[in-house]
Amino acid sequence: MAARLDVRLPQPAASAEPPAAVIKVEPGSVALSAEMRRRLAEVARLARDDERTLLRLEGYVPDGGSPAWNIGAAERSLRLVREQLESLRVPARRIQVAAFGEEHDEQRDDRRHWIEIYVLRPRR
Repeated sequence: MAARLDVRLPQPAASAEPPAAVIKVEPGSVALSAEMRRRLAEVARLARDDERTLLRLEGYVPDGGSPAWNIGAAERSLRLVREQLESLRVPARRIQVAAFGEEHDEQRDDRRHWIEIYVLRPRR
């Protein structure tokens, strides 16, 4: 009899804190606006201030499309944001990524994908 695997799907951050930033990405885009790059620079600064700080990136897309397409689209947007953070000297090992497709309690934008960025600081 095969052993049962305990597969844990990513869960949205169960934080009472709002995201430190919400980055909206045009579908299929390979570039971020100057405003988005500015926001990411601020998040990167927060992460660099304490080497124990982690960043959690959660990717979402608007309703529509198949679940597989939605997850793939969310992953592409996450990759774009993650690469920008890494270029701002945030170590890849301190960036957690979770793609959720269209699964979200509230709709943020009908036309754009979005990334919610949470700054996870250690307890003192």
